[in-house]
Amino acid sequence: MSTPVGTRTGILWDDIELTRLVSAATAGTSGSLQATILSHLATPSTAAVRLAADLEVDLGMVRAAYRHCRTSIAVHDLVNSNYYPHRLRWAAAASTITEWQRNPDRPALIAAHEPAMSETVEIHPTRGTCNYSCAMCLWSDQKELTYTTQFLDAGGLLSAHEWIRVLGDLRDGGVRRVVISGGGEALINPELPDILTAAADLGFDIHVYTTGFSIRSGTPLFAALLRCHRIRFSIHSPDPITYDRIAGTRPQQRALHRVVENLAALRTARSDGLRLGMGCVIQPFNIEQITEMAAFAANAEADWLDLRKDEVEVTNSLDGMQTARLREQLRALRAAPPAGTRIDLGDELVAIANGSTPQRARTRECMARYLRPTISPYGLLAPCDLKAEPRFAQGGYDLGNIKRSRILDVVTTSAQRPIADDCDQCMPSSRTGNAVVHKLLDDLAAGLTLDEQPFSYAPAGP
Repeated sequence: MSTPVGTRTGILWDDIELTRLVSAATAGTSGSLQATILSHLATPSTAAVRLAADLEVDLGMVRAAYRHCRTSIAVHDLVNSNYYPHRLRWAAAASTITEWQRNPDRPALIAAHEPAMSETVEIHPTRGTCNYSCAMCLWSDQKELTYTTQFLDAGGLLSAHEWIRVLGDLRDGGVRRVVISGGGEALINPELPDILTAAADLGFDIHVYTTGFSIRSGTPLFAALLRCHRIRFSIHSPDPITYDRIAGTRPQQRALHRVVENLAALRTARSDGLRLGMGCVIQPFNIEQITEMAAFAANAEADWLDLRKDEVEVTNSLDGMQTARLREQLRALRAAPPAGTRIDLGDELVAIANGSTPQRARTRECMARYLRPTISPYGLLAPCDLKAEPRFAQGGYDLGNIKRSRILDVVTTSAQRPIADDCDQCMPSSRTGNAVVHKLLDDLAAGLTLDEQPFSYAPAGP
Protein backbone atom coordinates (compact mmCIF):
# COMPACT_ATOMS: atom_id res chain seq x y z
CA MET A 1 0.00 0.00 0.00
CA SER A 2 1.37 3.41 -0.92
CA THR A 3 1.72 6.08 1.74
CA PRO A 4 -0.67 9.00 1.14
CA VAL A 5 1.33 12.14 1.74
CA GLY A 6 -0.35 15.43 2.59
CA THR A 7 -3.81 13.95 3.08
CA ARG A 8 -6.08 14.02 6.10
CA THR A 9 -4.52 10.67 7.08
CA GLY A 10 -0.98 12.04 7.12
CA ILE A 11 -0.79 11.69 10.92
CA LEU A 12 -0.68 7.91 10.42
CA TRP A 13 2.57 7.98 8.45
CA ASP A 14 4.80 10.07 10.71
CA ASP A 15 6.82 7.14 12.06
CA ILE A 16 8.24 4.01 10.43
CA GLU A 17 6.87 1.60 13.05
CA LEU A 18 3.51 3.38 13.00
CA THR A 19 3.43 2.96 9.21
CA ARG A 20 4.07 -0.76 9.62
CA LEU A 21 1.25 -1.10 12.15
CA VAL A 22 -1.16 0.90 9.98
CA SER A 23 -0.28 -1.15 6.91
CA ALA A 24 -0.95 -4.37 8.83
CA ALA A 25 -4.22 -2.94 10.15
CA THR A 26 -5.50 -2.24 6.63
CA ALA A 27 -4.10 -5.34 4.93
CA GLY A 28 -6.66 -7.02 2.70
CA THR A 29 -8.66 -3.83 2.15
CA SER A 30 -8.65 -1.40 -0.75
CA GLY A 31 -10.54 1.41 -2.41
CA SER A 32 -13.28 3.20 -0.48
CA LEU A 33 -13.17 0.74 2.41
CA GLN A 34 -9.46 1.31 2.98
CA ALA A 35 -9.86 5.08 2.67
CA THR A 36 -12.68 5.06 5.23
CA ILE A 37 -10.70 2.92 7.67
CA LEU A 38 -7.69 5.20 7.37
CA SER A 39 -9.74 8.37 7.81
CA HIS A 40 -11.40 6.93 10.90
CA LEU A 41 -8.06 5.90 12.40
CA ALA A 42 -6.66 9.38 11.70
CA THR A 43 -9.63 11.18 13.31
CA PRO A 44 -11.50 8.61 15.44
CA SER A 45 -13.83 11.15 17.07
CA THR A 46 -15.29 12.27 13.72
CA ALA A 47 -19.01 11.42 13.59
CA ALA A 48 -20.01 8.73 11.10
CA VAL A 49 -22.23 11.06 9.05
CA ARG A 50 -19.45 13.64 8.76
CA LEU A 51 -16.94 10.93 7.83
CA ALA A 52 -19.25 9.60 5.11
CA ALA A 53 -19.85 13.10 3.71
CA ASP A 54 -16.15 13.98 3.68
CA LEU A 55 -15.28 10.80 1.77
CA GLU A 56 -18.41 10.83 -0.41
CA VAL A 57 -19.45 7.34 0.71
CA ASP A 58 -22.63 6.09 2.36
CA LEU A 59 -23.11 5.03 5.97
CA GLY A 60 -22.95 1.41 4.87
CA MET A 61 -19.30 1.92 3.97
CA VAL A 62 -18.63 3.56 7.35
CA ARG A 63 -20.29 0.62 9.09
CA ALA A 64 -18.05 -1.76 7.11
CA ALA A 65 -14.96 0.23 8.13
CA TYR A 66 -16.10 0.18 11.76
CA ARG A 67 -16.68 -3.58 11.56
CA HIS A 68 -13.15 -4.08 10.24
CA CYS A 69 -11.68 -1.99 13.07
CA ARG A 70 -13.76 -3.80 15.67
CA THR A 71 -12.84 -7.32 14.53
CA SER A 72 -9.26 -6.97 13.31
CA ILE A 73 -6.52 -8.05 15.70
CA ALA A 74 -4.06 -5.91 13.68
CA VAL A 75 -6.18 -2.81 14.35
CA HIS A 76 -6.35 -3.85 18.00
CA ASP A 77 -2.55 -4.04 18.11
CA LEU A 78 -2.23 -0.63 16.43
CA VAL A 79 -4.62 1.33 18.63
CA ASN A 80 -3.16 -0.13 21.84
CA SER A 81 0.42 0.77 20.94
CA ASN A 82 2.43 3.79 22.03
CA TYR A 83 2.86 4.59 18.33
CA TYR A 84 -0.81 5.36 17.71
CA PRO A 85 -1.49 9.11 18.22
CA HIS A 86 -5.05 8.56 19.53
CA ARG A 87 -4.53 5.61 21.86
CA LEU A 88 -6.06 7.28 24.91
CA ARG A 89 -8.93 8.67 22.83
CA TRP A 90 -9.67 5.17 21.52
CA ALA A 91 -9.53 3.76 25.06
CA ALA A 92 -11.83 6.52 26.34
CA ALA A 93 -14.36 5.70 23.64
CA ALA A 94 -14.25 1.99 24.48
CA SER A 95 -14.69 2.75 28.19
CA THR A 96 -17.61 5.12 27.54
CA ILE A 97 -19.35 2.55 25.35
CA THR A 98 -18.99 -0.10 28.06
CA GLU A 99 -20.46 2.28 30.65
CA TRP A 100 -23.37 3.23 28.41
CA GLN A 101 -24.09 -0.41 27.61
CA ARG A 102 -24.43 -1.04 31.34
CA ASN A 103 -26.73 1.99 31.55
CA PRO A 104 -28.72 2.02 28.28
CA ASP A 105 -30.75 5.09 29.23
CA ARG A 106 -27.67 7.29 29.83
CA PRO A 107 -27.02 8.50 26.25
CA ALA A 108 -30.60 9.73 25.86
CA LEU A 109 -30.44 11.48 29.24
CA ILE A 110 -27.19 13.23 28.30
CA ALA A 111 -28.53 14.28 24.89
CA ALA A 112 -31.66 15.72 26.53
CA HIS A 113 -29.72 17.42 29.37
CA GLU A 114 -31.56 15.29 31.90
CA PRO A 115 -29.87 14.27 35.18
CA ALA A 116 -27.19 11.63 34.55
CA MET A 117 -24.37 10.51 36.81
CA SER A 118 -21.02 9.28 35.58
CA GLU A 119 -19.81 5.91 36.82
CA THR A 120 -16.56 7.67 37.82
CA VAL A 121 -16.35 10.62 40.22
CA GLU A 122 -13.17 12.31 41.43
CA ILE A 123 -13.15 13.46 45.03
CA HIS A 124 -10.66 15.65 46.90
CA PRO A 125 -10.94 14.60 50.58
CA THR A 126 -7.98 16.72 51.67
CA ARG A 127 -7.41 19.46 54.21
CA GLY A 128 -7.08 21.88 51.31
CA THR A 129 -3.30 21.83 51.48
CA CYS A 130 -0.21 19.85 50.51
CA ASN A 131 3.23 19.15 51.96
CA TYR A 132 4.74 19.47 48.47
CA SER A 133 4.84 22.46 46.12
CA CYS A 134 5.40 20.90 42.70
CA ALA A 135 5.81 23.64 40.11
CA MET A 136 3.51 22.06 37.51
CA CYS A 137 0.76 21.02 39.93
CA LEU A 138 -2.68 22.56 39.46
CA TRP A 139 -2.55 23.32 43.16
CA SER A 140 1.07 24.50 43.38
CA ASP A 141 0.44 28.16 44.32
CA GLN A 142 -0.13 28.24 48.09
CA LYS A 143 -0.17 32.03 48.42
CA GLU A 144 -2.15 33.78 45.67
CA LEU A 145 -4.27 31.07 44.05
CA THR A 146 -5.76 29.30 47.05
CA TYR A 147 -9.25 28.20 48.04
CA THR A 148 -9.52 31.26 50.28
CA THR A 149 -8.26 33.87 47.80
CA GLN A 150 -10.50 32.38 45.08
CA PHE A 151 -13.52 32.36 47.43
CA LEU A 152 -13.91 28.60 47.16
CA ASP A 153 -13.90 27.78 50.89
CA ALA A 154 -17.42 28.86 51.90
CA GLY A 155 -18.92 26.56 54.49
CA GLY A 156 -15.63 24.97 55.47
CA LEU A 157 -14.02 21.66 54.68
CA LEU A 158 -16.09 18.52 54.41
CA SER A 159 -15.70 16.30 57.46
CA ALA A 160 -15.19 12.55 57.30
CA HIS A 161 -18.85 12.10 58.25
CA GLU A 162 -19.90 14.32 55.32
CA TRP A 163 -17.60 12.53 52.88
CA ILE A 164 -19.01 9.18 53.96
CA ARG A 165 -22.54 10.51 53.39
CA VAL A 166 -21.46 11.69 49.93
CA LEU A 167 -20.01 8.25 49.16
CA GLY A 168 -23.33 6.65 50.07
CA ASP A 169 -25.17 9.07 47.78
CA LEU A 170 -22.74 8.34 44.95
CA ARG A 171 -23.27 4.61 45.33
CA ASP A 172 -27.03 5.12 45.30
CA GLY A 173 -26.59 7.14 42.09
CA GLY A 174 -24.82 4.29 40.27
CA VAL A 175 -21.21 5.48 40.68
CA ARG A 176 -18.79 2.56 40.55
CA ARG A 177 -15.36 4.24 40.81
CA VAL A 178 -13.98 7.02 43.02
CA VAL A 179 -10.69 8.70 42.14
CA ILE A 180 -8.95 10.36 45.08
CA SER A 181 -6.73 13.07 43.69
CA GLY A 182 -6.14 16.80 43.73
CA GLY A 183 -7.13 19.52 46.16
CA GLY A 184 -3.76 19.14 47.83
CA GLU A 185 -2.50 15.83 49.25
CA ALA A 186 -5.24 13.54 50.56
CA LEU A 187 -2.90 11.31 52.55
CA ILE A 188 -2.12 14.06 55.08
CA ASN A 189 -5.80 14.23 56.03
CA PRO A 190 -5.98 12.26 59.33
CA GLU A 191 -9.57 11.29 58.48
CA LEU A 192 -8.68 9.67 55.15
CA PRO A 193 -8.46 6.10 56.56
CA ASP A 194 -12.11 6.32 57.62
CA ILE A 195 -13.11 7.69 54.20
CA LEU A 196 -11.18 5.01 52.29
CA THR A 197 -12.58 2.27 54.52
CA ALA A 198 -16.12 3.49 53.92
CA ALA A 199 -15.50 3.57 50.16
CA ALA A 200 -14.12 0.02 50.24
CA ASP A 201 -17.06 -1.22 52.35
CA LEU A 202 -19.45 0.28 49.77
CA GLY A 203 -17.74 -1.71 47.03
CA PHE A 204 -16.19 1.16 45.06
CA ASP A 205 -13.28 0.67 42.71
CA ILE A 206 -10.82 3.07 44.40
CA HIS A 207 -8.00 4.89 42.60
CA VAL A 208 -5.59 7.09 44.58
CA TYR A 209 -3.11 9.65 43.22
CA THR A 210 -0.54 10.66 45.84
CA THR A 211 2.97 11.90 46.46
CA GLY A 212 3.38 8.74 48.56
CA PHE A 213 5.39 10.60 51.20
CA SER A 214 3.00 10.21 54.14
CA ILE A 215 2.54 6.42 54.17
CA ARG A 216 3.62 4.41 57.22
CA SER A 217 3.47 0.64 57.56
CA GLY A 218 1.25 -0.63 60.36
CA THR A 219 -1.00 2.43 60.43
CA PRO A 220 -4.76 2.64 59.73
CA LEU A 221 -3.90 4.59 56.55
CA PHE A 222 -1.63 1.78 55.33
CA ALA A 223 -4.35 -0.80 55.97
CA ALA A 224 -6.92 1.34 54.17
CA LEU A 225 -4.65 1.81 51.15
CA LEU A 226 -4.30 -1.95 50.85
CA ARG A 227 -8.07 -2.06 50.17
CA CYS A 228 -7.72 0.24 47.16
CA HIS A 229 -7.35 -0.94 43.56
CA ARG A 230 -4.88 1.46 41.96
CA ILE A 231 -2.40 3.80 43.63
CA ARG A 232 -0.28 6.08 41.48
CA PHE A 233 2.76 7.71 43.05
CA SER A 234 3.69 11.10 41.58
CA ILE A 235 7.45 10.77 41.00
CA HIS A 236 8.80 13.32 38.57
CA SER A 237 12.46 12.42 38.60
CA PRO A 238 14.67 9.42 39.40
CA ASP A 239 17.33 11.78 40.73
CA PRO A 240 16.95 13.02 44.35
CA ILE A 241 18.28 16.50 43.57
CA THR A 242 15.93 17.05 40.64
CA TYR A 243 13.08 15.46 42.60
CA ASP A 244 13.57 17.96 45.44
CA ARG A 245 13.79 20.83 42.97
CA ILE A 246 10.45 19.91 41.37
CA ALA A 247 8.59 18.93 44.54
CA GLY A 248 9.94 21.66 46.81
CA THR A 249 11.15 19.08 49.33
CA ARG A 250 14.36 19.45 51.34
CA PRO A 251 17.44 17.18 50.94
CA GLN A 252 17.37 16.20 54.62
CA GLN A 253 13.90 14.74 54.14
CA ARG A 254 15.27 12.15 51.68
CA ALA A 255 11.84 12.38 50.10
CA LEU A 256 12.46 10.28 46.98
CA HIS A 257 14.04 7.48 49.00
CA ARG A 258 11.14 7.54 51.45
CA VAL A 259 8.52 7.44 48.71
CA VAL A 260 10.16 4.47 47.00
CA GLU A 261 10.36 2.64 50.33
CA ASN A 262 6.64 3.28 50.88
CA LEU A 263 5.81 1.90 47.44
CA ALA A 264 7.90 -1.19 48.20
CA ALA A 265 6.12 -1.69 51.53
CA LEU A 266 2.72 -1.61 49.84
CA ARG A 267 3.96 -3.94 47.10
CA THR A 268 5.11 -6.46 49.70
CA ALA A 269 1.85 -6.36 51.66
CA ARG A 270 -0.66 -6.07 48.81
CA SER A 271 -3.12 -8.62 47.57
CA ASP A 272 -3.78 -9.37 43.89
CA GLY A 273 -6.40 -6.60 43.69
CA LEU A 274 -4.01 -3.67 44.16
CA ARG A 275 -1.90 -2.24 41.34
CA LEU A 276 0.90 0.24 42.07
CA GLY A 277 2.24 2.68 39.50
CA MET A 278 4.09 5.94 38.98
CA GLY A 279 3.19 9.15 37.22
CA CYS A 280 5.80 11.54 35.83
CA VAL A 281 5.04 14.96 34.35
CA ILE A 282 7.69 16.04 31.84
CA GLN A 283 8.89 19.62 32.18
CA PRO A 284 12.13 21.58 31.71
CA PHE A 285 13.69 20.33 34.99
CA ASN A 286 13.49 16.63 34.07
CA ILE A 287 13.60 16.81 30.28
CA GLU A 288 16.86 14.83 30.11
CA GLN A 289 15.72 12.04 32.43
CA ILE A 290 12.95 10.24 30.52
CA THR A 291 14.72 6.96 29.76
CA GLU A 292 16.25 6.97 33.24
CA MET A 293 12.80 7.45 34.73
CA ALA A 294 11.52 4.37 32.91
CA ALA A 295 14.44 2.29 34.22
CA PHE A 296 13.83 3.68 37.70
CA ALA A 297 10.16 2.61 37.58
CA ALA A 298 11.14 -0.86 36.41
CA ASN A 299 13.77 -1.22 39.16
CA ALA A 300 11.12 -0.22 41.72
CA GLU A 301 8.86 -2.95 40.24
CA ALA A 302 6.08 -0.48 39.51
CA ASP A 303 3.24 -2.02 37.52
CA TRP A 304 3.13 0.94 35.17
CA LEU A 305 4.60 4.37 34.49
CA ASP A 306 2.37 7.15 33.16
CA LEU A 307 4.46 9.67 31.22
CA ARG A 308 2.71 12.97 30.50
CA LYS A 309 3.88 16.42 29.47
CA ASP A 310 2.87 19.50 31.45
CA GLU A 311 -0.45 19.43 29.67
CA VAL A 312 -1.88 22.69 30.98
CA GLU A 313 1.47 24.45 30.59
CA VAL A 314 1.95 25.66 34.13
CA THR A 315 5.73 25.39 33.82
CA ASN A 316 7.61 27.04 30.99
CA SER A 317 6.82 25.45 27.64
CA LEU A 318 9.56 23.42 26.01
CA ASP A 319 11.75 25.10 23.39
CA GLY A 320 12.68 23.52 20.08
CA MET A 321 15.88 21.94 21.37
CA GLN A 322 14.14 20.49 24.42
CA THR A 323 11.34 19.09 22.27
CA ALA A 324 13.85 17.45 19.96
CA ARG A 325 15.67 15.91 22.92
CA LEU A 326 12.36 14.70 24.35
CA ARG A 327 11.43 13.15 21.00
CA GLU A 328 14.73 11.31 20.85
CA GLN A 329 14.23 9.78 24.31
CA LEU A 330 10.59 8.83 23.70
CA ARG A 331 11.46 7.08 20.46
CA ALA A 332 14.27 5.15 22.17
CA LEU A 333 11.95 4.18 25.03
CA ARG A 334 9.21 3.00 22.68
CA ALA A 335 11.64 0.88 20.72
CA ALA A 336 13.08 -0.81 23.83
CA PRO A 337 10.72 -0.47 26.84
CA PRO A 338 11.90 -1.93 30.16
CA ALA A 339 10.68 -5.39 31.09
CA GLY A 340 8.04 -5.78 33.77
CA THR A 341 6.72 -2.20 33.85
CA ARG A 342 4.16 -0.98 31.32
CA ILE A 343 5.06 2.41 29.85
CA ASP A 344 2.00 4.54 29.14
CA LEU A 345 2.58 7.60 26.95
CA GLY A 346 -0.03 10.34 26.79
CA ASP A 347 -1.36 11.13 23.31
CA GLU A 348 0.43 14.48 23.26
CA LEU A 349 3.74 12.72 23.94
CA VAL A 350 3.03 10.22 21.18
CA ALA A 351 2.46 13.14 18.83
CA ILE A 352 5.81 14.63 19.86
CA ALA A 353 7.55 11.28 19.38
CA ASN A 354 5.99 10.93 15.93
CA GLY A 355 6.84 14.50 14.97
CA SER A 356 3.20 15.49 14.50
CA THR A 357 1.02 18.21 16.04
CA PRO A 358 -1.30 17.24 18.92
CA GLN A 359 -5.00 17.66 18.14
CA ARG A 360 -6.61 20.17 20.48
CA ALA A 361 -9.96 20.87 18.83
CA ARG A 362 -12.87 22.09 20.95
CA THR A 363 -16.47 20.91 20.80
CA ARG A 364 -19.88 22.55 20.94
CA GLU A 365 -20.36 21.76 24.64
CA CYS A 366 -18.22 20.48 27.52
CA MET A 367 -19.26 16.95 28.49
CA ALA A 368 -16.73 16.40 31.31
CA ARG A 369 -19.52 16.36 33.91
CA TYR A 370 -20.71 13.05 32.40
CA LEU A 371 -17.23 11.49 32.49
CA ARG A 372 -15.43 12.46 35.71
CA PRO A 373 -17.07 15.26 37.70
CA THR A 374 -15.07 16.39 40.71
CA ILE A 375 -15.90 17.33 44.31
CA SER A 376 -13.57 19.82 45.98
CA PRO A 377 -12.51 19.67 49.67
CA TYR A 378 -15.20 22.27 50.37
CA GLY A 379 -18.02 20.44 48.60
CA LEU A 380 -18.00 22.26 45.27
CA LEU A 381 -19.22 19.98 42.47
CA ALA A 382 -17.28 20.92 39.33
CA PRO A 383 -17.50 19.43 35.84
CA CYS A 384 -13.80 18.44 35.92
CA ASP A 385 -10.75 18.49 38.14
CA LEU A 386 -9.41 21.77 36.72
CA LYS A 387 -12.54 23.66 37.74
CA ALA A 388 -12.35 22.22 41.26
CA GLU A 389 -8.83 23.59 41.76
CA PRO A 390 -8.01 27.17 42.83
CA ARG A 391 -5.59 27.77 39.95
CA PHE A 392 -8.22 27.31 37.22
CA ALA A 393 -11.55 27.82 38.98
CA GLN A 394 -13.87 30.25 37.19
CA GLY A 395 -17.28 31.55 38.12
CA GLY A 396 -20.16 30.05 36.18
CA TYR A 397 -18.59 26.62 35.72
CA ASP A 398 -19.48 25.07 39.07
CA LEU A 399 -22.59 22.88 39.28
CA GLY A 400 -23.44 23.48 42.94
CA ASN A 401 -22.32 22.60 46.46
CA ILE A 402 -22.94 19.18 47.94
CA LYS A 403 -22.19 20.37 51.47
CA ARG A 404 -25.51 22.18 51.49
CA SER A 405 -27.46 19.77 49.24
CA ARG A 406 -27.44 16.09 48.33
CA ILE A 407 -25.30 15.43 45.28
CA LEU A 408 -28.14 13.85 43.30
CA ASP A 409 -30.20 17.00 43.89
CA VAL A 410 -27.30 19.17 42.68
CA VAL A 411 -26.97 17.01 39.55
CA THR A 412 -30.71 17.34 38.94
CA THR A 413 -30.90 21.11 39.37
CA SER A 414 -27.82 21.76 37.20
CA ALA A 415 -28.71 19.31 34.42
CA GLN A 416 -30.41 21.83 32.15
CA ARG A 417 -27.48 24.28 32.34
CA PRO A 418 -24.97 23.53 29.55
CA ILE A 419 -21.26 24.05 30.23
CA ALA A 420 -19.44 25.80 27.39
CA ASP A 421 -16.29 24.20 26.03
CA ASP A 422 -14.43 27.50 26.12
CA CYS A 423 -12.16 27.35 29.18
CA ASP A 424 -8.82 29.11 28.93
CA GLN A 425 -7.18 25.81 29.91
CA CYS A 426 -8.47 22.29 29.32
CA MET A 427 -6.86 18.97 30.16
CA PRO A 428 -6.22 16.68 27.17
CA SER A 429 -8.34 14.04 28.91
CA SER A 430 -11.29 16.45 28.98
CA ARG A 431 -10.81 17.41 25.32
CA THR A 432 -10.68 13.71 24.48
CA GLY A 433 -13.78 12.94 26.51
CA ASN A 434 -15.74 15.80 24.99
CA ALA A 435 -14.95 14.68 21.47
CA VAL A 436 -15.81 11.06 22.24
CA VAL A 437 -19.17 11.81 23.84
CA HIS A 438 -20.24 14.08 20.97
CA LYS A 439 -19.20 11.48 18.38
CA LEU A 440 -21.10 8.67 20.10
CA LEU A 441 -24.23 10.79 20.59
CA ASP A 442 -24.16 11.96 16.96
CA ASP A 443 -23.75 8.39 15.75
CA LEU A 444 -26.66 7.18 17.88
CA ALA A 445 -28.80 9.96 16.41
CA ALA A 446 -27.80 8.75 12.93
CA GLY A 447 -28.93 5.21 13.72
CA LEU A 448 -25.59 3.55 14.57
CA THR A 449 -25.81 1.48 17.73
CA LEU A 450 -23.11 1.23 20.37
CA ASP A 451 -22.49 -2.36 19.26
CA GLU A 452 -21.56 -1.06 15.80
CA GLN A 453 -18.86 1.25 17.09
CA PRO A 454 -15.26 0.27 16.23
CA PHE A 455 -13.62 0.87 19.61
CA SER A 456 -14.24 -2.34 21.55
CA TYR A 457 -12.32 -5.32 20.19
CA ALA A 458 -14.72 -8.12 19.22
CA PRO A 459 -13.06 -10.64 16.89
CA ALA A 460 -15.24 -12.12 14.18
CA GLY A 461 -16.54 -15.61 14.80
CA PRO A 462 -15.59 -18.65 12.74
